[in-house]
Amino acid sequence: MSSEIDNNKRLEENKKLAGKFIELTWNQGRFNLARNLVRRDFNYHVSLMNQTFGYDTTAQMIQMIRNSMEDFEVMIEDVIAEGDRVVTQSSFCGTLVKPMFGFQPSKNVVTFAAVSFWQIKKGQIQSLSTLLDTAELMRQMHHEGKELELDLAELEIG
Repeated sequence: MSSEIDNNKRLEENKKLAGKFIELTWNQGRFNLARNLVRRDFNYHVSLMNQTFGYDTTAQMIQMIRNSMEDFEVMIEDVIAEGDRVVTQSSFCGTLVKPMFGFQPSKNVVTFAAVSFWQIKKGQIQSLSTLLDTAELMRQMHHEGKELELDLAELEIG
């Protein structure tokens, strides 16, 4: 019984860790605090860019998105944990006020879904992979049939 309680406690801690990372980075832009939540070998893969980044580049990318969207917020809809893995389903919401990835600013609030797969090791985030509903984003931004412009020149990819 004690090991089941310990396991449930660890699963809840892992869920909270993922939620705290989302809150500190995406919602608040507090990257120095969030750095303590990730391992030194942390990597982040995002489907929109089809690239994997370390923590510093991840922080730059998130800040670039935050700067491009007014009233930006990530809301966690669901969290599932098993073993050392966590899955979050989230909604990204905001108004694009600066060009980003080939999308032009709009007065419309856009909302699209993301599913993230988290790997936790020794109480820290080791890796994160996010799948974005780019079709819905493109539909809302009237971007159908166009290629996404993934110019990452602003980021210091390394």
